[in-house]
Amino acid sequence: MQSIIKMGAVSALALLSAGAAMAQDDHCAGRKPYLIYYATHAIAEPVWETVKKGAEQGAADNCLTIKWTQDQTFSIETTINRMETAISEKPDLMVITATDPVAMRPTIEKAKAAGIPMIAINSLDPAPKAERVPYEIGIGADLYQSGVAAAQQVLKANPNVKHGVVPNHVPGHAGLEAMAKGFNDTLIAAGATSETIALGADTAQIASTMSNYFLANPETDAVFCMNAGPFCFETVLDVERREGLSTKISNVSFDISPALLEAIGTGEAVAGIDQLMYLQGYLPAVIARNFLDYGMMPDADIITGPAIIDKSNIDKVKFRVMEAGLN
Repeated sequence: MQSIIKMGAVSALALLSAGAAMAQDDHCAGRKPYLIYYATHAIAEPVWETVKKGAEQGAADNCLTIKWTQDQTFSIETTINRMETAISEKPDLMVITATDPVAMRPTIEKAKAAGIPMIAINSLDPAPKAERVPYEIGIGADLYQSGVAAAQQVLKANPNVKHGVVPNHVPGHAGLEAMAKGFNDTLIAAGATSETIALGADTAQIASTMSNYFLANPETDAVFCMNAGPFCFETVLDVERREGLSTKISNVSFDISPALLEAIGTGEAVAGIDQLMYLQGYLPAVIARNFLDYGMMPDADIITGPAIIDKSNIDKVKFRVMEAGLN
């Protein structure tokens, strides 16, 4: 009897599994699997893995086919090359980043002329809608306001801040420059001094540059990193720890990393500024399905940040990063 009951349970599980598979098939039955091509400035970093996860889930939920492309290191030139390749493959919709609107305009105009609608994510053209490069809608953080929010977190921790610095790991990136300006403008308006300095992509060079900067500018008491990984925050924090500065400087970083969350917990960082990268991958699929099926698009850009990470919500954010893998 026991074996019969066990077999019955197994059969029931098999039926449930088959039913779930059929439900999934039914979900996409009769729906055209449009090709959505992600040709952004994505690189091999954890935050872009999160965007990719969002894109993949969005495609599955909306019965789309996606093609994901990325670089090893950041490059406007190779991003444009991948956009050109995307155009040649004639996707139903392209997802792009308007990282350098001037350099990218000829390619984006070419996509428009080919009848390929575009959604921009992450880095949006700051020009007025009528003048910006011709994508349908943008999904991403307000980067200037993200810089403002970072400075406000610094001032909340230290109202008498003297000197801030924004190490820019990608000089020439329009979005990062806007974010740095938001930070500098806000601190300067509060009576401090603040500036942006250029970093390279080599962590040893970053460490050397920051060590020399702290030596030459001992009044520095605020740092805003625009990369939470080794290209800024992780490397800068290592330098600060070696030089006994990590609890004397109000550190804030854009995006999320385990190192940043640990530093918020220990008091070596006052906050993180998030931009909800998962949504930047997921939402284009939802919007693409609606647009390609019905020809309708939201009228305004979707702003996914700034979102503040501090001690008040760090445990929930840690779960999101460590358990769900969505940093």
